[in-house]
Amino acid sequence: MKWTRLPVVRQFHEYMTPRGHVDALTGTRVVGWALGRGPLVMEVWLDGRCLARGRPQMPRLDVAHFLPERTAATTSGFALDLPVGALASQSLGELRIVARYGSRWLPSATIATLRAAGDDLERRLGEAGDSGISGPFPKPVIDAIAAVWPEDCEDLGAMAGQARFARRLAQIVRTPGINALPAFASYTRYLAATWAHCRFVERHFPATNRSSRPGAADFHCKPNSVRELFAIIHQLYVLRSWGVAGEFAEFGCFKGYSSAMLSFACAQLGLRMHIFDSFEGLPPAPGSGYTAGDYAGSLDEVRDHVTRFGAVECVSFHKGFFADTFRRWRPPPLMCLWMDVDLEVSARDLMVIADGLDPRGTIFSHECEAGIFRDGKIVSAPAPDNPIAPMLDRHDELGRPLTGHFIAGYSGAFWPKDVGIPVVHTEVLWSLLESVA
Repeated sequence: MKWTRLPVVRQFHEYMTPRGHVDALTGTRVVGWALGRGPLVMEVWLDGRCLARGRPQMPRLDVAHFLPERTAATTSGFALDLPVGALASQSLGELRIVARYGSRWLPSATIATLRAAGDDLERRLGEAGDSGISGPFPKPVIDAIAAVWPEDCEDLGAMAGQARFARRLAQIVRTPGINALPAFASYTRYLAATWAHCRFVERHFPATNRSSRPGAADFHCKPNSVRELFAIIHQLYVLRSWGVAGEFAEFGCFKGYSSAMLSFACAQLGLRMHIFDSFEGLPPAPGSGYTAGDYAGSLDEVRDHVTRFGAVECVSFHKGFFADTFRRWRPPPLMCLWMDVDLEVSARDLMVIADGLDPRGTIFSHECEAGIFRDGKIVSAPAPDNPIAPMLDRHDELGRPLTGHFIAGYSGAFWPKDVGIPVVHTEVLWSLLESVA
């Protein structure tokens, strides 16, 4: 048995282990506080090299107030200056801040690890020009990263390339200084705000349909997962960053669960959102397996839900079956649309709006299975309960054949394969969210 496993030794180790906190890395100075059971030395390490060393001896009355029983707390502050050029001018590194005693027999402690940027990195990222590289991330973010790490911007159409780009982006958003540059701060603020809102809606939105019965298809009021809907939320920001014009439309809203999340995202971007629904449930569709009136949510009910859980001020509601609505009216130009319409006939009726969708725009649809996406092609046979085939046919007629990939649940993303802006793979987006949200 190792001696460190003995209870008395473990208690002594815990008693003696230094504690502290790093308040900030400002320029080349590391500032914080540290306390031990005797005199400490503070060190800053990078890649196996000790860059700076000093003792805690600066006044810290705040720490003394928090730990009045520790007499050394009054002078527990430290400020360590890194040498000029400690990091290569265009590099990212991870600093380790260590508190240790003079004796190697006593325990030391890493009280923080900090990411740091080279002296010239902030300027290079902030002054980036047009890289000419396209992909499923915001244009200013791609341009900035390409200015310093072009190798991380290769093959952004593939999952492996997107994952490599996201890892670099995650490093940046964890690094003080460069994470405050407009391209990164605006993007990560949007992701953090919309992610927090989605979790709020997921937690508080009514779970069941009081007008239905347990076991019915429309008994649950949350037919989509956050994982599905956040792909749309992310793509809205991406499309805006690439200058894609138009507004956003949702076709089929049921009780307004997805509407509550998507309207909030639109409000963050200054986008107008249009919600199209009969507000009386599905139309008749023989052979579909659905009954006329399924998935009904009244206009007043949906409006109330979007008011309480979303951003109703940016929403226009359009009541009626799609065939009737578009017989007399056309929506404004659109940059993106989300359809959860269940039926082939409903998809066919709404596809008149495809003419007004920006050629670089994106379509998201429910009722998708992963198997329809095959090597960049979409294979989907007509059926009464399949809204995908009419969408593919209409875009073929327009000379804009679609490609895409599976998102999650029963949702997929589609865009014109020649000029459309692709959608980031869900696994990559999820890993990125862990860094920023």
